[in-house]
Amino acid sequence: MNFLFIFTDQQRVDHLSCYNNNMVLRTPYIDSIAKNGIKFTRFYCNNPICMPNRSTIFTGQYPSVHGVTTNGRKLPQGTRTFTDILLESGYYHTASFGKIHLNYFGFPIKKFNKQTESQEYSQHWDYHKLTNYSPYFGLEEIKLVCGHGTLCGHPDYFNWVKSKMDNDDKLCKLFRMKPTTSDATLQDRINWSFKTKGSFLKLQVLRHKVPEELYSTTFVKENTINFLERFANGEYSKNNFFTFCSFPDPHHPYTPPGKYFGMYDPEDIILPKSFNDKHEKSPEFMKIHYNETLHTEGTTKGLFPSPKDVTELDAKRVIAASYGMEKMIDDAVGEILDVLDKTGLAKNTIVIYTTDHGELGGDHHFFFKGPYLYQGLVNIPFLIKIPNGLENKETTSLASSIDIPETILELARFPIPDSMQGKSLVPILKKPDTKIHDSILIEMDDEITINEQSRTLITEDWRITVFSEAYIGQLFNLKEDPDEMNNLWNNQSFGDKKSELLLKLMRKNTEDLRNPVIRDCQF
Repeated sequence: MNFLFIFTDQQRVDHLSCYNNNMVLRTPYIDSIAKNGIKFTRFYCNNPICMPNRSTIFTGQYPSVHGVTTNGRKLPQGTRTFTDILLESGYYHTASFGKIHLNYFGFPIKKFNKQTESQEYSQHWDYHKLTNYSPYFGLEEIKLVCGHGTLCGHPDYFNWVKSKMDNDDKLCKLFRMKPTTSDATLQDRINWSFKTKGSFLKLQVLRHKVPEELYSTTFVKENTINFLERFANGEYSKNNFFTFCSFPDPHHPYTPPGKYFGMYDPEDIILPKSFNDKHEKSPEFMKIHYNETLHTEGTTKGLFPSPKDVTELDAKRVIAASYGMEKMIDDAVGEILDVLDKTGLAKNTIVIYTTDHGELGGDHHFFFKGPYLYQGLVNIPFLIKIPNGLENKETTSLASSIDIPETILELARFPIPDSMQGKSLVPILKKPDTKIHDSILIEMDDEITINEQSRTLITEDWRITVFSEAYIGQLFNLKEDPDEMNNLWNNQSFGDKKSELLLKLMRKNTEDLRNPVIRDCQF
């Protein structure tokens, strides 16, 4: 089998219409993967931050084991990934188009002085420091775009932009540039192309001049389609492929281009049921964040209003813009799947759709991510379509990102290395009511900002989270309280259940983990 792994950044599960029919956004092309395959409703990330969870997907290890516990700590070169195994087999051509984010694209975290190299720098002033590892974590063909919204960069992306401008004078005139313009000038003009009229800068909802033709979603789509067409035309020596098709959206800032910017009316948006939570019973640091905005891994103070100041209309404007980005992704997925069908590749290509983590998206009056482990952030979409496999099925079985590499390897008929710590989902793909996990472990280390570390256990009916100060935590009955409004942590009536889950979490946090890797970057 071939593998087409479609990936997004920071996407809520209920922003796909196959999971949520009660919204104005429709995602028919992504939904078609569920219709022709299996939809997981209890799928979780193992860390709600980009780099840690992406590294978990590539290694099959928990963040505390592979060492990428937060953004700004890169996965060491030489770390063995499932794509290494596919590549070394000699059967698979491995490719990636879009965002990878196993190395940082900005800078290392400030608490560590030693600067280390990266292949994914997004800003032109760092281009001279770019590495050129090939294969890159088992990926032998890559075209990178790094960053988010219009704040994107990387030579691969700008060479593509220049090639587009070379064939379209209108694009040159739009930015008053030529295809020979330097990367620095081109990047500066694209990065700062915001139009203040029609934008809500304080909300990170930005109308801009970058057309759909030059937007990052189009970059990912066109490179993926071109690869599939080349492969179908026999331009590669290997018989099979693994392709990572990774969109930087819908991560903030919210910058849908062209027609997608005003596609959805904020008045049509339905806010999460928990939006009006004032955090009267929340842990103290959540109360502070609600009132003042803590500088966390997912939130930079000053770039967004304090949660308490976000009105319902503000929240709807943010979500409407996010819908525009997600609709553009859905349209791109439709074109990609159409090429799979037209080239005949669909007959033996497994299609997977998921994201690195969710987005608070108004849950409990919060946006973005951070140490607030509500369902909108940790419960993520996972869809898989297998040729001649089960169709239009739904499973409520617990599963998580750490299970993905083992699933791919088993479907490709390769042995699963002992270093991997998840479980293959293949039994569920054969029989959707199969249970392979009784709980899911989520690690969260916000160690570069508020220094809040937490561990979370998700079971069939419960979510328990322990924060840095062991006497502070959250306990929710997900079956009776799916919106997580009633924290039972201090409710003595649930003392036995709390003790049971704490013991289970402690065992999961020790028995499932092994010695961490020796890092090659001195931190």
